[in-house]
Amino acid sequence: MKHPPYTASAWNQIQRCAAEVEAVMTQSGLAVTMGGEPTFIPLRPEGSEWQTAALGPTKLGYARQFARRLAELHFPGSVLLETSGKHYPGEPLPRWTLLLQRRLDGIALWKDPTLLKADLKPGRHTAAQGKSLLEAIFRALELDPKALLSCAEESTPDAVVGFVGPLDHTGEKWVSDDWAAVLKRRTVSLIPGDSLLGLRLPLGRLPEDTLKRAMTVEVREGSLALFIPPLTTAAYQTLLPLIERCLVAAKLRDVVLAGYAPPIDGALPTIGFASDPGVIEINLTPCATWEGYDRQLEQLFEAAHDVGLCARKLGFNGRVSGTGGGAHLVFGGPVGLDSPFFARPGFLPSVIRYFQHHPALSYAFTGQYLGPSSQAPRIDESTYEALYELEIACAGAEQFGSPYNYALFDLLFRDLLMDRSGNTHRAEISVDKLWNPFAGNGRLGLVEFRAFESNPSRAAQSLTALLVRAVLARLAVDPFRHPFVRWAGELHDRFFLPSFVWSDLAAVVDDLKAHGIGFDLAWLEPLFDFRFPKLGQFALAIPEKKEGPTPSPAMEFTVEFRQALEAWPLLGESPNAGTVARSVDASMDRIEASVTSAHALENGLLLVNGYPCEFRALPAGLPRRAGVCAAAGIRFRAFYLTPALHPHVPVHAPLLIEWVDRATLTVVAAARWHVWNPRSEPYNDRPADEVEAASRQAERWEPWPHTLGQARYIPKIDFPPEGRHTLDLRRYSAQAR
Repeated sequence: MKHPPYTASAWNQIQRCAAEVEAVMTQSGLAVTMGGEPTFIPLRPEGSEWQTAALGPTKLGYARQFARRLAELHFPGSVLLETSGKHYPGEPLPRWTLLLQRRLDGIALWKDPTLLKADLKPGRHTAAQGKSLLEAIFRALELDPKALLSCAEESTPDAVVGFVGPLDHTGEKWVSDDWAAVLKRRTVSLIPGDSLLGLRLPLGRLPEDTLKRAMTVEVREGSLALFIPPLTTAAYQTLLPLIERCLVAAKLRDVVLAGYAPPIDGALPTIGFASDPGVIEINLTPCATWEGYDRQLEQLFEAAHDVGLCARKLGFNGRVSGTGGGAHLVFGGPVGLDSPFFARPGFLPSVIRYFQHHPALSYAFTGQYLGPSSQAPRIDESTYEALYELEIACAGAEQFGSPYNYALFDLLFRDLLMDRSGNTHRAEISVDKLWNPFAGNGRLGLVEFRAFESNPSRAAQSLTALLVRAVLARLAVDPFRHPFVRWAGELHDRFFLPSFVWSDLAAVVDDLKAHGIGFDLAWLEPLFDFRFPKLGQFALAIPEKKEGPTPSPAMEFTVEFRQALEAWPLLGESPNAGTVARSVDASMDRIEASVTSAHALENGLLLVNGYPCEFRALPAGLPRRAGVCAAAGIRFRAFYLTPALHPHVPVHAPLLIEWVDRATLTVVAAARWHVWNPRSEPYNDRPADEVEAASRQAERWEPWPHTLGQARYIPKIDFPPEGRHTLDLRRYSAQAR
């Protein structure tokens, strides 16, 4: 099957739905591009670089192999440029980013990818080879190689570490400059540091009328690194083939091409490979349609597979999850000023309102770490007054004309779409790249949807993007102006439970169908099963009733248990190596129990660790998954963690789960759910593959015949307004199990 977990027939239907989405988008008159940031890790990730660290010993090598393979399979004629990426406080240097670039017109930028380095093996290049290469490039540009100078560290002025040549393009020809005459010497003294030479040139010491762009060459870990200065797209496209010819003539291979990429230009489609905590993050080329997005995602997954990368992580206890990095979705326009969010000022407020009305869009496709302190908090998870203030901002945006003041439009949302600490990047709907004057790549007219995580299946991940694009198309033709919902405590209590998430997704799908988009709710089932894996079930029956005025036949029903969602609260500051840090309380977990018969609830009840659950009916009038009619949440302490909230609360696992007959108050079905394994033994390593992971997951559900037939006392407990749907075991004394 080409598109697992979907059949060929189902995928054809999905493609027809995608055509309907594009038709609705065209009808709206808006041109909306889409991209994203899928993330990948090795099949067997080892070390902090694949857990929390942005950098590590193997990540750059994997990224080079990944980019090389992608170029070989799908983008011949493309070039790989290594450049600086994100730079965060506390990190001494910017993180690396690799850019795989190609020309839109199909002309090759670079013919032989093997000339560029694709691993981390030490090379055998020499400084003399580097100097000869730079001289050859200057001669090919019809410039005098005498303009080249040697480079040395301030601490060791006599030790040459590389070479530099002033270089720029006027729009008509290549030009250089005589730095030696200005510096009164033929050696450039570098600014101290570990970066490439091109980033450590003492440009501030040069007079204003001196050319301050330059190409450098050096040997790093035995390989030549050639640094390209900032250039226009046209000059850049002219320079690269010339460099390649010089490398071929010099019989040099495994060279690192580094430096500055030209400004963002549709004529130079680019895919980025970025070092991010725990993952390699891919920045997709913006696509005009979902079909283009899906094709690009398919190409990425194919190349990733070939070099031993994947989009899933296997937990020690068998839980399969996304990579831990995001797979954010990004929407905008062909170029910044053509952004649909600028062309129609009411579009963004409509999107904000719709997502606020449908919490399933926030929780159904995101990672395990969610909620107020996560990377993608909802607006109603930030501050108490946020919704009230956002209503004013949305109304203000809808009063804008077009064209209008872009900076003012950006400011309407910048100080509201953020997390509790004021971080504008950490928001479910982020406008950090809309018209942000404080970031080099901030004025792109883009809106980023961050509550999405990678999925092991390319097709399933792509379908998620289709759902969001369908929502945007629907909003483009029919703006959503309903006032915000004050969910209060019900937001987490209700929508952290899978069955209520499914009902909300059903409402979204019904709304899409009402707007001419035939999205099938059944397509979301693979994503639902991945996000909320089944833990176990009780298959039961209400006995046949022959006596009385209303005899009834036996009725079978199922009580099913699934993984639910849990937000990890942020704790206070604590000392950490001379500074302060804040951790989260990850000791809590939540599962859901659902039942397929309302009549069954009249005859039985569910006890967890001796306390009764309160099942709540699902919304009427919406499709129900597998006949589920009511559901209840169980919140519990999975393991002891310090620091954590409520240190007096014991660990509740393993959970003792019992179905009790109301007539006799005896246990008729029982099981235990383990956070780890029934033996409480450590695992030597993560599961080797999905089969072993499934085995570990399955053994955590342990049938428990030891309490069958026992009588039970049913305590009366309270369900507070913030927890009507969920039994929170922290509120009650521990029961004997």
